[in-house]
Amino acid sequence: MVKKKINRTKEIKIRLTQLEFEKLNNLVSMTGLSREEYLRSLINKVVPANKPTDELVEIIKQLRMIGNNLNQIAVIAYKTSSIDVMKYKHESERLQQEILKIMESINQSRTLEES
Repeated sequence: MVKKKINRTKEIKIRLTQLEFEKLNNLVSMTGLSREEYLRSLINKVVPANKPTDELVEIIKQLRMIGNNLNQIAVIAYKTSSIDVMKYKHESERLQQEILKIMESINQSRTLEES
């Protein structure tokens, strides 16, 4: 799919207090977007999501590997009409551990700085 190039010709300038500027930069840094992209999203009534943490990226990588291993076990089980129970149990336990990590990560409360 080819993205249509948007010709942005209008420019605005706003004045912020130091505190407003710091808050904006803090919010922008959590998303990985530029200030311009962040503000365009807000104008379009979309609150940008925070970029995933390194920990979450690693968890997703582990889940993909576990899923691949489970799929390989399933293919072998289908072809041979038998299953390596120990290997399957091990991968299932790894999957459960990673799911627990995700749940712990999601349930961690985060507070934003209030002024």
